[in-house]
Amino acid sequence: MAVGNNEIQVLWDTDQNSKSVAGAGNATSEIFGLSATAISRAITIKADNAGTPASGDTVDVYLLATCGDPDGSSADEYPAGDKHGQFIGVLDTNAVDGDKITTELSPAAIKDGKLYAKNNAASNAIVVSAVINEKTVS
Repeated sequence: MAVGNNEIQVLWDTDQNSKSVAGAGNATSEIFGLSATAISRAITIKADNAGTPASGDTVDVYLLATCGDPDGSSADEYPAGDKHGQFIGVLDTNAVDGDKITTELSPAAIKDGKLYAKNNAASNAIVVSAVINEKTVS
């Protein structure tokens, strides 16, 4: 049995590696597929303030995961935003501009997912990016 790395770049609007989230706004990434052979997963998320950071310039990040199609309508379904997403963490660009967090994601039977980023800054846009690494077996 061989163990490998599977790196997944989280993409935003039309296959971009990052997303500028407007002050007091939010953004949802594109769907990212996860490997069925993953035995562990971690995610690194980065937030860069597009202006001069101020108190309260934070981004809350959530995982919107799916196991598939719960009602048989032939489409995978995802939680909506911060209401039922799995909270990952807060990035504070006032404390560290270019703030980063790396944390484990459950290797449970999640089929795929999206990220939801909620910018808490009053006016500054914050650029969000993320990458997932999976340890896989073959």
